[in-house]
Formats: sequence, C-alpha cells, structure tokens
Amino acid sequence: MKIKKVSLRVTAMILALVANTAFGETYALVFDSHCSSRGEKLEFSCKSEPSFSSQNTIIFLRDGAWFGLEGASRNVFPLGLIKKDENVIVFNYPVLYSGVATIVLMKKTGRFYMSEIAYSNALKVQEVSIDAGRFTIGK
Repeated sequence: MKIKKVSLRVTAMILALVANTAFGETYALVFDSHCSSRGEKLEFSCKSEPSFSSQNTIIFLRDGAWFGLEGASRNVFPLGLIKKDENVIVFNYPVLYSGVATIVLMKKTGRFYMSEIAYSNALKVQEVSIDAGRFTIGK
C-alpha cells in the first residue's frame, strides 16, 4: 500500500511538471534510429530503430532554464543551451562518464540529432553514439 501511495505521488508530480511546461517552449523527441561504436577502433553499427536505452524525451523551457524529461524513467535533468537561432537549437546533455553529449534540433526539418562521446575510466572503454529522430513543438 505504501509503495502505491509513493508511486501515485511521483506520477502526480510528473504530470504537474509536464502540464506546467505547456506555458513555455516544449519539444517532444521521438527517436527512430541509432548508431554506436565501442572500444578502441570505432566501427559504427547502425539500426533504423532506436536503441533500447533511447526513450521518448521532452525538452522544455521553464522559468528561463531548459530541462529534459526522459520517457520511461521520467528522469528530469538540466540542459545547457549552447545556441538558439531561427534554424537550430543546440543543447549540452548530461553524460554519466567523462565526455560530452549534444542534442541539435533542426527547426526547418523537424528532425533532431543527438551525439554522445564518452570515456569510462573504470571500464577503460570509449563509446560513441548518434541518435536521430523527429520532434513536435508544443506551446
């Protein structure tokens, strides 16, 4: 019973957060392809479907700051705005290991591209991934 109450509270908070995003810019990302490489030599393997870890993601502006909300996990995370003009919006995306990730929204085409380059000192491995998809705009 206690778990259900906590789940209901978390769900209610997420719904309230998403509902509040309707007042700012909102972009719903739908991943539809994934390329990745891991190890010393970077030979890419590409699929015309998203990786299992890619979730539908919402990017939104709230109180002057940009955030992302991942689909299944419902994790909210801050995004750093790199560039915004009439053609593109570019964000820094958080990376768990040493590295960098960016999301580029191509306004004119309704497509996005996400690239991540990271190195894990613990695992002694480098990994590169590129995801692509489409987005819709909500206000």
